[in-house]
Amino acid sequence: MKRGTLLLALLLLPCAAVHAGTLPPIIASVDNPVPKCVAPSALMEFVETHNAAHNPPRTIEARFTNLAVLYQRIGQCVARSPEECIGVRWDYAFFQMLIETNFLTFRRPDGVPASVVPGDNNFAGVGATISGRPGERFKDAATGVLAHLQHVLMYSTTRIPNPVAKRTRQVQDDVQVVMRRLHRPVTFADLARQWTGADRNSYGAELQKLAEKYAANYCHEQPRREAAALR
Repeated sequence: MKRGTLLLALLLLPCAAVHAGTLPPIIASVDNPVPKCVAPSALMEFVETHNAAHNPPRTIEARFTNLAVLYQRIGQCVARSPEECIGVRWDYAFFQMLIETNFLTFRRPDGVPASVVPGDNNFAGVGATISGRPGERFKDAATGVLAHLQHVLMYSTTRIPNPVAKRTRQVQDDVQVVMRRLHRPVTFADLARQWTGADRNSYGAELQKLAEKYAANYCHEQPRREAAALR
């Protein structure tokens, strides 16, 4: 393998694992950090580019244009233990949000409005799995992001004392019983297998595909940016 190709592969690895079965652990750590190439501005550009490619181009509500900033800020400290903040790989949570909201358009692939609407500030369809219910509604975008990230962190077996979402409170005990049986750090692949009752494997694969697409477009330029900063 040529040196340039090898460097690109190494850069892509933190952003996207080889396949859905090796998606990263949910809890962020020194050994499992959000890569430097993942920046809120780049994530929103990623969303804009995707939506602009449609015919006709799709748009999102103006108040969501800085949503990635909220994922970064809240994701770094979703819960607090007596000793430290517990953060999540908020980049993968953001990619999951893109799946759940169809890149913040809140429309199904065929263009039909989804059951969760922008005004719900529900970025992960939390509660929408209950038959006959469209999902929960949160007062603002920040609260909705916190609800999503708490629900994600809950899968890691971290206890969420006062979850924002009712659904998190309802399923926390049952989900964590299942996750503890793994006897290892819970990954986004584990979450994907539990998140939806149908197409569980494809959900993880779709999450992986988005991470890889972002990495291919934004992470390979990191060495050039760092080199330019040193000149």
